[in-house]
Amino acid sequence: MQEILYKALEATQKGQNYAFATIIESTPKGTPRKAGAKMIVFEDGSCWGTIGGGRNEKAAIGECLKAMNSQKSTMVTYNYFGRQGESVCGGQMKVFIEPFVPKFHLVICGAGHIALPLSAIGKMLGFKVTIIDNRKEFANKKRFPHVDHIIVGNHAQELVKLPVNNNTYIAIVTQGNEFDFECLKAVIKSPAAYIGVISSQPKRVKFFGRLKEAGMREKYLKNIKIPMGLDIGAQTPAEIAISITAEIVAVKDKQYIGTDKFKTR
Repeated sequence: MQEILYKALEATQKGQNYAFATIIESTPKGTPRKAGAKMIVFEDGSCWGTIGGGRNEKAAIGECLKAMNSQKSTMVTYNYFGRQGESVCGGQMKVFIEPFVPKFHLVICGAGHIALPLSAIGKMLGFKVTIIDNRKEFANKKRFPHVDHIIVGNHAQELVKLPVNNNTYIAIVTQGNEFDFECLKAVIKSPAAYIGVISSQPKRVKFFGRLKEAGMREKYLKNIKIPMGLDIGAQTPAEIAISITAEIVAVKDKQYIGTDKFKTR
């Protein structure tokens, strides 16, 4: 049990999804493990611990993966009565499937005028928020008392040190085009759910041209939101932050993007 909790802690620190499968009830005889047996299943399908092995454990791993996607717990019952496809031990067990999905993580590269309202809205929406900037006078707790983590240093170099998975949303709003480009290069192949760059259309053309010249494949380019944010006619930093978070929410909830209701630029 202690080893499983250590594995869960490691996964949490890395921002990884996982789920527990726990036997909560079993017949006195006829099951390989009894109530209290537990295993942890990770997002790649690997696991630690066992609830008995065999066909039913394989099925439970599948249920854990489903639960990570749905973010909903479930109860399943496995029989060992000897019917087709079942073991012949003669028992039954009930397994509770409980997913753990880390809090969505909003990483903001840049600590300027847009980053301030963007970080505040991100916290209001329940995101863990990290700020990265190379300027101590901007990236500090006095300016961003509400965020979870502030990193002072080279944007791109610090960005690649962060754990990035499909719960990570990256908004690139630095004080310079070259900083923006280096940040984009650092994460363009990552599994982040969202990568957006503050941009004009000419800047988009320039960035994509440089990436293509460097051999970047189209499948990576098509996932970048540049210019990022829904086209709501935003002008002020606060309005731009609203347009960016609206797009992030739409991506997170997998709706509206590409529809007539909201159109991205």
